[in-house]
Amino acid sequence: MMTEHGLLEQQKLKVYSLFVLYFLLTEGPMSGYELAQLIKERSHGRFKATAGNIYPSLHELKEAGDVEAGEPTGGREKVVYTITEQGKQTFRGGALEQRQKVENLLNMIDNVVAITAPVIKK
Repeated sequence: MMTEHGLLEQQKLKVYSLFVLYFLLTEGPMSGYELAQLIKERSHGRFKATAGNIYPSLHELKEAGDVEAGEPTGGREKVVYTITEQGKQTFRGGALEQRQKVENLLNMIDNVVAITAPVIKK
């Protein structure tokens, strides 16, 4: 049985995987460190991207065939990752799935606002 915390962590991994695929698609090949920095920067710090959450996502995506890892280079064995054609399709499907969830959430918020809006007397 999955705990609420476990479910939350699983959702975060999905979001990090989408971020990874998105940035590899739009920005080009880069290392895990560069991806983490870009995610932190573009989310204005809302997502605390670290090696602890980026590299597991990269590993899962690599195992699934969605990204490819280049040969290690440099003194610190920097590995550059590239999105594959399959990864582009995975990203498209994941983005469409997340879009529906976001739209549902926005609709719910609109309903709450409408229900709780103060009545203006004329």
